[in-house]
Amino acid sequence: MLALMKSLMNSIFGKIVIMIIIAGMAFWGVDTMVAQMRSGLGSDLAAAGSRSIDVTGLDRRVENLLRNLNANADKPITKSEAVDQGLVDQVFEVEKSKIVNLGYAGMIGVKPSANAVVEQLKTVDAFKNPLTGELDLNTYREVLYQNRFTKEEYEQQVSDDLTLKTLSDAASAAIYPPQALARIQARFIGETRNVSWFILDATKAPKPEAPTDDDIRAFYDDNLEALKQPERRGIDLLRMSADDFLSDITVTEQEIATIYEATKSERFSEPDQRTFLELKFADRDAARAAFGLLAGGADPANLQGVVSREMKSGTRDTVTDPALREAMFGPGKQSGALFGPKDVSGQWMVARLVSVQPGNVYPIEDVSEVIRDELARERAQVLFYEKLNDLEREIAAGYPLSKIADEVGVPMISFVPVDQTGMTEDGISMIGLTAAGDAFSAAFQLNPGDVSNRFDGDDAVYITSPREIIAPYTPEFETLADDIRESLVASRAATSMQTYAASVVDKIKSGETTLADAAKAAGATVETPPGPISRSTAEQSGLPSAAIAAIFSGREGDVASYPNRQGDHFMIVSLDTITPPSEEQLEVLGSSAAASLTQALKDDLRVALDYEVSKATKLKVNAGAVNAYKASVATDQ
Repeated sequence: MLALMKSLMNSIFGKIVIMIIIAGMAFWGVDTMVAQMRSGLGSDLAAAGSRSIDVTGLDRRVENLLRNLNANADKPITKSEAVDQGLVDQVFEVEKSKIVNLGYAGMIGVKPSANAVVEQLKTVDAFKNPLTGELDLNTYREVLYQNRFTKEEYEQQVSDDLTLKTLSDAASAAIYPPQALARIQARFIGETRNVSWFILDATKAPKPEAPTDDDIRAFYDDNLEALKQPERRGIDLLRMSADDFLSDITVTEQEIATIYEATKSERFSEPDQRTFLELKFADRDAARAAFGLLAGGADPANLQGVVSREMKSGTRDTVTDPALREAMFGPGKQSGALFGPKDVSGQWMVARLVSVQPGNVYPIEDVSEVIRDELARERAQVLFYEKLNDLEREIAAGYPLSKIADEVGVPMISFVPVDQTGMTEDGISMIGLTAAGDAFSAAFQLNPGDVSNRFDGDDAVYITSPREIIAPYTPEFETLADDIRESLVASRAATSMQTYAASVVDKIKSGETTLADAAKAAGATVETPPGPISRSTAEQSGLPSAAIAAIFSGREGDVASYPNRQGDHFMIVSLDTITPPSEEQLEVLGSSAAASLTQALKDDLRVALDYEVSKATKLKVNAGAVNAYKASVATDQ
């Protein structure tokens, strides 16, 4: 390679070629070009068998994901943020898995027919004609255009999905667990256990000795580091949202009246009541003929071949069929609108809208405040965005936070010193400060008086500035002595109660006493569930989750204790007997046991399929090109 380069450099033509190569590296990135040459994948990011994905394909998948995520999001996610949050990597991992499986399918000749693809398209409601409820090619092309798909791209995606489903279904088809395994599973499901318990009042445990002054001093000296107070900072916060500018907005009564008149029938009225006629025919041809006659103005009463007639009235919500609902209640639908023919339980239905009864309109007095609030918030949002520009200028100018707050007209909030969790020395959480998220964290990276960057939250922007820094320190012994004393008293009391409960359990286990006698000695009553418990009924027994887990992993005669949240009462539980299911019960449980095993076996086989496919189909990944794509996305944003 070096010899070739030297020979090229000895001629004018060679020098021009070298310049073109260097320009290409500058344009595309040296790392990308080298990565592509080393990977042997050319412009592809990954390939397996005959299938691959390039930058354009990955970018489309990422855009589709973001379009779906941002459809109802308050704060849209950009591509750059998708890279930072790992979403691009997740999309690429999914695509790699698909490529491997599709490459393997190509190797073994698995591919759906054109008819199978068409049948799948017929199931998509978005492609159906709202009148006939059937696949409509014009609607199909329009929906694809709106979603930036070509017909070929979308149909290839449908074909790929059918291929992947075929592979998955084939791996788990006709799976039946062995009878012996099913019986074991049935015994596991049907096994029951008898338990009994009583509640031990641990506050009756022997009182521990009170800690002495020497004990308290020793604890202090041994735990100086643990007793140290963390660094705390007094922080000033500027929080700005559209709500801060609502008081600056004026909405006139004339504006409210104008909006009310323009939108009252759609927004400020009860739902329309609509009456429509459903006609059903024995076959499709008769229904189509009737549809044509109705479209030409024929009287429904004179139609031939009608099997049944039904007049229906109701609101939009009462119609369950989406296509029929759109045809009868869609925007602009008037009397005479038609729907059908559509196959309904073996008969062909045609529907005709008979009349529209508008709902009652609410008085303007009832909705004026709603309109006023909406208008005010819209205008406050506009003012908020204008203030953001002012805010950025003030930050860039290096002004202190108090001046920035004055300039944008939003109050600055000063918080007492808190640690990095937002907790004061008195144990109070400053929720208003921690809500600032990254802006709050940034305040612990700045010097006093410095101002953070702007951080955007869901409905507000935040800026912080540390006012003072209190270095970590260990309080003097005299300050903590009383707190340490209380802590030692509580700790010794808890230990005493645990020891007391453990001694009761040990006596029952050793045979020194019985559960009934131990309960009597403790002044408690032995309790049992209404009947034996099984793995499927254990949660209704009233037993703690930890006790249930121990009961079904233990042996007859096991005894254990379980404390309540306060640790002052313990449930002393005894596993009395274990009863396997009878032969009759095994017969009944056989089907459910087989069903659970079948699903488990199917899941295992799918995992095995993925493993074998990945071995048979070698996946090549151009990691350098993937990183270059992510870097370009971040740069573009």
